[in-house]
Amino acid sequence: MTYEKTKVIIPASGMGIRLGADVPKQFLMLGGVHILKRTISIFQEMDEIDEIAVAVPPGYTETIQAYGLDKVCYIVEGGDSRAASVHSALNMLPANTDIVLIHDGVRPFATPRLVRSIIEAVKKYGAAVPGVPVTDTIKQTDSAGKITSTPDRTNLWRAQTPQGFTYDIIKAAYRQAEKGGFNATDDSELVERMGVPVRVVPSEAGNIKITTAEDLAVASIWLGRQM
Repeated sequence: MTYEKTKVIIPASGMGIRLGADVPKQFLMLGGVHILKRTISIFQEMDEIDEIAVAVPPGYTETIQAYGLDKVCYIVEGGDSRAASVHSALNMLPANTDIVLIHDGVRPFATPRLVRSIIEAVKKYGAAVPGVPVTDTIKQTDSAGKITSTPDRTNLWRAQTPQGFTYDIIKAAYRQAEKGGFNATDDSELVERMGVPVRVVPSEAGNIKITTAEDLAVASIWLGRQM
């Protein structure tokens, strides 16, 4: 298989209420540019990517069109959850797609090197996610906050994006999740539920997700270091 057709899905339909802004967080400015546009541009500039699908909140389709990024071939209004938004975008992709990457709209610093490492891992294994080793001690609790266990952190990772899959695998995973009424915030979890192995690829320190005002401040510092 040549794996020539790699598509990217960017779910960006959340309203970002935790950040407390007047607009969804993905449309906040970072260095004078929308966070989402910076994120899309990562893939726009890579030869390995041929098409991009973006899921946005109602009323933001024209905003994406105004970016003028020609690889953005599909713009869909997001669903009630991240999974619903990804599934809607996934259904837009042509059946001859080889690889699908799914990347958070508010992770604007993923590097081409990281993206390529995920693509190569998908070619080899079928499913891969970037991850960062857990360095803090993790405690599991019950509903009352009582600690029930302390997992060994040796093999624990914090999963990030872009997560990558062959088209057939991720399509089947979402089809099965829809039938079973199962929702997830992590795409690889749906694949894992089918019994398909998913490999972890070491991520990069700068691949941060902007969720809070503190994250936005850190992102501004990180951007300044790059300029």
